[in-house]
Amino acid sequence: DWGLDDPGGTASLASLCVWLTAMRARFPGIVPESPSGDTLLNAGSRALDYLETVQRPSGLTDLRDCNFDSSPDAGFILQVVCPALRQTQPSSLAEEGRQRGTSAPGRCGEMATRLFEFARRMTVGARDGGFHTPNHRWVISAGLALGGKLFPETKVSPTIQSYLAEGFDLNADGAWIERSAGVYDAICARALLHLHVEGYAPDALDAVCRNLDLNLALFHADGTIETGLSRRQDYGTRSVPGGLISAYLWAGLLAKNERYLGVARWLYEKQPSDYFTLANIVLAHGEPPDIPAQAPAERFTRHFPALGALRVRDGKTSATVFSGTTRLLHLVHGQAELASLKISQSYFGVGNFVGDALTVVGETATLRSEGLSRPLRPGYEQPLGRPVPPEDYMAMRAERAVRRVPPCTSELTVERLDDGFRLRYKTLDGLDRVPAQLAFDFPEGGVWETDDTCFSPRAGQVIFLRRGAGVMRFGRDAITIDGGADAHRMVAMRDAEAAPGFVRVLLTFVTPLDHRVTLRLSGG
Repeated sequence: DWGLDDPGGTASLASLCVWLTAMRARFPGIVPESPSGDTLLNAGSRALDYLETVQRPSGLTDLRDCNFDSSPDAGFILQVVCPALRQTQPSSLAEEGRQRGTSAPGRCGEMATRLFEFARRMTVGARDGGFHTPNHRWVISAGLALGGKLFPETKVSPTIQSYLAEGFDLNADGAWIERSAGVYDAICARALLHLHVEGYAPDALDAVCRNLDLNLALFHADGTIETGLSRRQDYGTRSVPGGLISAYLWAGLLAKNERYLGVARWLYEKQPSDYFTLANIVLAHGEPPDIPAQAPAERFTRHFPALGALRVRDGKTSATVFSGTTRLLHLVHGQAELASLKISQSYFGVGNFVGDALTVVGETATLRSEGLSRPLRPGYEQPLGRPVPPEDYMAMRAERAVRRVPPCTSELTVERLDDGFRLRYKTLDGLDRVPAQLAFDFPEGGVWETDDTCFSPRAGQVIFLRRGAGVMRFGRDAITIDGGADAHRMVAMRDAEAAPGFVRVLLTFVTPLDHRVTLRLSGG
């Protein structure tokens, strides 16, 4: 999709060709005969031609959109290549070639040998290469553990132990630093379980299970997972996290946890994926018990103090309240979704509401925003009375006296009701007559309805709910916003974050204010 060649994808292709050829030799009559042996050999050989060309002198390759001469990506590649090579016996591969009538019976073993040398050079490069994001430490270590087993002369143990000495980066709620339930949680789980199985990290299984337990509370009813806490590229996305299938399966087998096995099957039924990893888990540990699919708990309220979040599930309804971000609320009700609630005041560039503190009492969450996100604001800077060179303007700002004005301190309360949620937004400090807004952002695809209108809005469209209630319907499910307000008509209020990919419903105010809105859920 980049229009560029990709060493990682090509290494996966070469590994799969070697692995599938080996599986046919080990399990004749069981492994599918398509594609043909010659097709596998030709594809694998061409892939290896490419990999040998792009492998750098260090032994490493590139991730073409960002990482070059990349040891982290070597960790990912080794986690695919090394399990394939472990299944390979050159004599069996040669016999497989003879049985398939290939023109060169030794090509199977030759292909495995070439892949072996590619992986050996890459293991050396990964050992000395370093990292630049937290999960890379475990990805590199896992690749080295697998490579070190195949190439003991590389002496990878000191590097692995140096990474592991940093300790696992889990917070008290069980989240990794990157907090990426949609992508990197699965990557960390897979890497750390390799390290556990290879004997480098006996406590890694417990760490993985703590994170998987957290993820059990983040699933929506349809198998997608809450990503509003993420610090990576999956932030705000909605997809079934296929990588967690193998994580729950593998951890379930190692920890003898039937709940994990049931969740793995539940996810697999939603969106089967990660076949290569799943197959190697089964090869290593045997067929899992026949545990029926089991969805995570469907009714609970959980406060995560370390993450600064409140999570509510009730059947097909799930809601998350976030602190520390401008996205304050995410609400899913069957097919209906409120992607975000954002609150803003046009106030010295510090008017976007960010929950600096979250207080939870029962099923009611209160976010408090202090309105002090930038130095010298809110306020007006005073003259210095001496020359200010242009190149020193920013550096000298700290020397200026400031005429302060009150910060726009405010609170948002989210209270759970039997049929939805009640919101209360009130200002606690700040100047009066300041424009403010509550912005409710919905994905495109709904139908907006009030007493006197009904239409299908498009992404980027802004709707003012001037009074009363409006309903956003998605199929049979709906979210009603009750509590319209009409104090101004700013479509794009200054300093407020835009939402071009969503349909925005605005309630508008001027300060001071104390306003209540009810979100009612219906349908299905």
